Order: sequence, then C-alpha cells, then structure tokens
Amino acid sequence: MKNNASQQGQIHEFDVLVIGTGLAGLHYCHQLLSLQPRLTIALISKANANECNSRYAQGGIAAVVTPEDTLKSHIDDTLRAGDGLCYAPTVECIIHQGPEAITQLQNYPIDFDKTADGQYILAQEGGHSHRRIFNCGDQTGQTTMGAILHSTRQQHQIHFFEHHVAVNLITHYHPHRTDNQGEVLGAYVLDCNTHLIHTFLSRCVILATGGAGKTYRYTTNPMVATGDGVAMAYRAGARIGNMEFYQFHPTLLHHHSLNNFLISEAVRGEGGYLKNADTGERFMHRYAPEQLELATRDIVSRAIFNEIEQSHHGFVNLDITHQSKAFLKKRFPQIYKTLLSIGIDMSQDMIPVVPAAHYQCGGVLTDIDGRTDLKRLYAIGEVAFTGLHGANRLASNSLLEAVVMAGNAARCTLKDIATPWKTVDSLQNWSSPGVINTRRASQINAHWRSLRGEMMSYAGIVRTEAGLQDLLQLIIKRHKIIEEYYWKHCITRDFIELRNIILNAELIVKAALSRRESRGGHFREDFPHKNARAQESISRLNSPQNPFV
Repeated sequence: MKNNASQQGQIHEFDVLVIGTGLAGLHYCHQLLSLQPRLTIALISKANANECNSRYAQGGIAAVVTPEDTLKSHIDDTLRAGDGLCYAPTVECIIHQGPEAITQLQNYPIDFDKTADGQYILAQEGGHSHRRIFNCGDQTGQTTMGAILHSTRQQHQIHFFEHHVAVNLITHYHPHRTDNQGEVLGAYVLDCNTHLIHTFLSRCVILATGGAGKTYRYTTNPMVATGDGVAMAYRAGARIGNMEFYQFHPTLLHHHSLNNFLISEAVRGEGGYLKNADTGERFMHRYAPEQLELATRDIVSRAIFNEIEQSHHGFVNLDITHQSKAFLKKRFPQIYKTLLSIGIDMSQDMIPVVPAAHYQCGGVLTDIDGRTDLKRLYAIGEVAFTGLHGANRLASNSLLEAVVMAGNAARCTLKDIATPWKTVDSLQNWSSPGVINTRRASQINAHWRSLRGEMMSYAGIVRTEAGLQDLLQLIIKRHKIIEEYYWKHCITRDFIELRNIILNAELIVKAALSRRESRGGHFREDFPHKNARAQESISRLNSPQNPFV
C-alpha cells in the first residue's frame, strides 16, 4: 500500500507559459505570435487540448454590427444584467472591441451562420435588447474551437503539453521591495502519464484555466473545470474578487444518465416557454412580467428553483413544440439529435430542465489587459475578474471577453517577455516526500462527491446564513485534511483538482457570508433586498514565501 517514488521531473524554459487551451488561451498564442513570431510558447492542457468550457458554448458571441443595434444598447444591457457591480470602463472597452473580435475569429476561419444572400443569422438571448449573437447554430463553441485549435497546431513555436496539470505557480519575492509584490517565474506542472512534476520557467505566465463548475454537483461544465487558476493565483498572493457570484444556467437537461448537457438559452430566444411540470402552466409572468422567458439568468434560475420546490417534480419543462420540426432541426441540430437519442423529440415533446452551475463572474482580479497583482502573471477568460460581468453575466459576453482580453494581453505581455528576470538565487526544482499511499488517496478523494453536493445545497441558487456557516465548518475541516495529505504524499491529477476545488469552495462561501444582501447571481433568503451601495468583495492571502504552496 505504501512505497516511495520521487516526482521530481525536468526543467523546461520558454518565453511564455500559457495554462489552458480554451478560446482565451489559444487566441492569445495567435495574437502574440502575430506580434513576435520567434517567441516560444508552452501550452498546458490537463486533458486533450480540445476539452475546455469554450468547446461547450452552444450560444455564441455577442457583438454589435447591425444598424438597428448600438454599442450603447449592448453596454446598457450588460450593465443591467450586472446588477450594479459592473466596472463601466471595462464594459465600454470590451464591447467597443466586439466587431474587431468577430473579424479576428473569421480569419481562422470560422463561418458564422448566414442566410443564402450572405446576411448573418444573429440570435437573441436573455437580457439582450437586440439580436446580436453570432453563432454556428447550437455548436458555436465546438466549431470555433475546432478551427482555432487546428490553426494553433500548425504553429511550430507553440509546444503542446497535453495531459499535464499545473500544480502551483513559482513565485519570487524580492527582499528589498517595499510593496511586497511577488514575481511569477513559471509553474510546477504534473505529467499525468509519468507522474513526474516538471519545472516550467518563463518570462510570462498566462492563466487561461477557465471556470470552476465542478465545485458544484450539477453543472454544465466539463470535468476539467475545477478552478485551478483561481486557486493557484490566490495561493501565490494575488487578489481574488466577487467569488460569491456564480451564475447558474437555467436549463440543464434533467436526465438520469445524460449528465451536463446544456439546453441553450437560444431555445428560449427562439420562443421556448417554461412550464410547471405539475400544472403545465407558463410561470415566468409571475417573476418577470415584461421579459418573461428572456429575463436574465439569475431571475430565470431562481424562478425555476421556486417552481421545483413547490411541485412534485424535480424539474420544469421547456416547451418549443410550437416551432416546426424543420426549423428546430436546422437551428438546433446538436440539441435535436441528442434529445432524440434519449427519446425526446423537441418538436413534439417538452424538455425537462433544471438550473446548474455555469459560469463564475468573479475570479483573479485583473485590469483590462489581464495584469494581476503579481508581476509577469496575467489572467484572461473566465478565470479573470475584469469587472465586465458584475454580479451576473449577460449571455454570450463570455466568448467576447475571452477574445478581446487575449488580444489586449498579447500586446501588454511583450514588455515583460523582453525584460530579463532580476537575479534569482534560490529557484528550486520540485521537491516532495515521495510517499505513495493508495488507500489514503482513495479515502481523500471520497471528499469530492460530498463537497460538491453540499455546495449545491447550501451555496447554490438560494443561500442562508445558517446554511453557509454549517458549510464553512465542513469545508475548513476538509481543507485541513487535504492540506495535511498534500505535504506528506505524492500527488495526482485527481488530488490537485480536489485541492483546488476545496479552496474555491471556501472562497465562494466566505464571500457569500460577507455579502448580506441579494444581488445578481447571489441570493440570500435572509437578506432578500439589495444594499444601497454596490461594492465588490475582494480577498487576498498573505503573500507566501514557500514556492510549493
């Protein structure tokens, strides 16, 4: 059951280390090489490079291109959805870059849906006042990621490290700096095949690790979404913000074996009705009488949650049977085919749906160029807290943010890449006790399922002081057990993800406890009203000196 095995691997040096292979990470690589073609990039992917949240984005990317739409309207919609917590300069900057983002994507090439005469078929989703969603049917993420990944693999300066998991950032704190600002020199990375932990050194590190949906039992996210970037940045000393605002998507398919299958918001955008499973009644008029099914996601999710609580079923129904079969097969080919495989014909049958954890609105605090508190460390995409989303994300702004931030960060990182490190005397290769205990590892991993279920029950769509306090005590006990194991044993991908999830859970719950109001995606049943003043929640660990944190 126990033996010894060193996990110390090799040292790799690159100009840039990019952790994550979603839209933000891949687009950053392309934008950087368009500016400096000779740079070398290490691209880290914990599974196959195509497995990421971006791939599962069904809806599309929001940008203003039609004469009847305006940038101001898109900005206003975003601010309204963000419920008072958006950072207006960031919103304006990103949305103004929307049309250019679409042009950049088309260069891969990505062919967004058009009519026979070449006009874009723009979709509308909840919270948007106009049709402005560029899409590839209901497979926008899959189509986009297929094209950009194919293009990325043709770039010889980009070195793929698939099935590699970042463990920790390598930080250095200069003893004579008065601001105690750390500098990131790279990361320790586990090779999942050899179980060795390699030291990756670079002039710049880009966190493009996506979200943390696997912190919750029910989520639209794939298995890789375990909050790795937030956890690593926090342990390294960067500020983290607005973690309590986790957006729940209203319509995950409710099925006993087909897990994590999202029913796109565009289904409601094309006229789908939400109906109570007991009575068959449309219910959104009681919660959002003007927008109905096209209300923002926080409102629709809570409405569904309330209907489920008061019914005899664990779901509500989404009904789009009033649309023709021909239209549905053309507009939603993937959804139609998948539902048909489990016996649901969406042209004749209603679709059972439940809310599920979908997208984090907070994350690692950055500026508009992705800069964090730590020198040479950038965060882009869902892992970053830019202020675009505020307390609740407007649908299809996420891919827009990923593209725009990737381009901004590429330009900004050139200076860091060109600047050598100051003298670093004590850079250490990975060191660990090297003890393998398979029984203990199995026991530790049992925490995974319990934690995710508790997060869903106590820190999900509806929260209370008592429930959050109970959950925090459980998390603190689990966190202590997991950290003790970390310092004594060899580690695996499963354990790294569990360690990151427990930290994300703690950050979410502490932020939810401190916000004694209801705003956006954060709803406190014991504090159902908004405070007069909207304020972000920021947390920071004291800057650590141990490189193996």
